[in-house]
Amino acid sequence: MTLNPFIKSLAMTAALIVAGSIMLQMPTATAQKQNNRNRKVIELKKQTPIARGNAKDPHIISDTQLNDPSAKVDPPQSKGGAVTRGGTCEVRLDNWTNLIIKIYIDGRYRGTVGPYNEAVGYAYAGETEVYARADYTNGTYSYWGPKSYSCNDGQYIYFKMID
Repeated sequence: MTLNPFIKSLAMTAALIVAGSIMLQMPTATAQKQNNRNRKVIELKKQTPIARGNAKDPHIISDTQLNDPSAKVDPPQSKGGAVTRGGTCEVRLDNWTNLIIKIYIDGRYRGTVGPYNEAVGYAYAGETEVYARADYTNGTYSYWGPKSYSCNDGQYIYFKMID
């Protein structure tokens, strides 16, 4: 049985398209694997203090979720802000727990990350402190960090929060 020349050419074209798309994806997959190998992962293990949650936490400077209408907060360079002398770095937080966790960068509240979700915050380049806290209904809490690190302009640091 011989195949129709039209069907033969269709089969060859389909095979070439599939092979070409696989070849185009290979460098991307390789680059992603290399980026993951070069990525510095800092694991933050959950800790629970002995005291109740009512005492002042020394790692929190500001815990407000309210916006001050007169405050001026400049966006980082990556979000269209001006180029600053020191620049900014990205803080990536990966929540590997079933808890709702509040994030603090340099002691200031910067958002909440849900269970098994991720969040991104920004810090000025230089020495930066990351701290995270999950408050419970019974007045206790668990925390991750504080962890200080030096971050350069355009760099990102990846924190993996685990139980």
